[in-house]
Amino acid sequence: RLGVDLFFLISGFVICMSAWGRTPRDFFISRVTRLYPMYWIAIVVSACVIYFADTPFGHPNPRVLFANFTMLQTPLGVSNLDPVYWTLWPELCFYLTFAVVVWKGLTHQRVVIFCGLWTVAAVLAPSAHIPLLTLIVNPTSAPYFIAGMAFYLMHRYRPTPLLWGIVAMSWLLALHFLLAPHGGRVNWATWAPWRGWLILVTTLFFLVMGAIALGGTRRIRWRGLTVAGAMTFPLYLLHDTIGMTVAHHYGDRIDPVALVVATVTALIVLSYFVHRFVERPIALAMRRSLNTAAFDLQPPTPRS
Repeated sequence: RLGVDLFFLISGFVICMSAWGRTPRDFFISRVTRLYPMYWIAIVVSACVIYFADTPFGHPNPRVLFANFTMLQTPLGVSNLDPVYWTLWPELCFYLTFAVVVWKGLTHQRVVIFCGLWTVAAVLAPSAHIPLLTLIVNPTSAPYFIAGMAFYLMHRYRPTPLLWGIVAMSWLLALHFLLAPHGGRVNWATWAPWRGWLILVTTLFFLVMGAIALGGTRRIRWRGLTVAGAMTFPLYLLHDTIGMTVAHHYGDRIDPVALVVATVTALIVLSYFVHRFVERPIALAMRRSLNTAAFDLQPPTPRS
């Protein structure tokens, strides 16, 4: 349940790193071709499972399916076809707002200012009762992205008291929203974990990212990690609908441990093949098409 928080931390670090020195056009193409191909594939797979199999997800109105294809279902007020899709809106908002900094040109100062403004907005949004502001700044997710960016600045330049201050403030806000009785990261009505466990795991995430930022993992050069990293997105998008459907059908017939091991193994294999033979070819084709496309707003030459 906390894996998404770690992912947001990593995302803040990696997006800041990969966008450095890129044009807004390059940034746009890299994000679109990374998110949408696999997302569309996952929607097709999930829709087939939901509409043609006996699942615990019901049979949502087709309007839900169409809205989900846009990845804008959250601002449209439409439910997610698969519950795990909720994470895509905070990620998309991060890309959209960070694109402004990319457009101006990434520098240490501009990223720090961006982190500061986002922190203030995340703190003010819940009490200001401005739905649009809350929708855009995603207060419960923001501290992880912000800390990730600060950790990257430490990695690229050097640690400073200001950057450590941003990380410390983000850690405190992350714990605040994690432990909030209402409107935080945890739905206490359905899940009531030990609060000390939440604090320990979240703190561990920040410590791991700090170790990476300071070069503590520089010697780890196993190439398989690149493949594993590429598979995380397909695995995340595919696991819930398929996994819960399998559990729904076989949960009371097969030993739980054996069922979980077999299902997870099958999902990892499926994710690899989907990434290797479906997602990557589509993403490469999209990237080639977008790289040669005209992005200016001038009308094309009229036909003679």
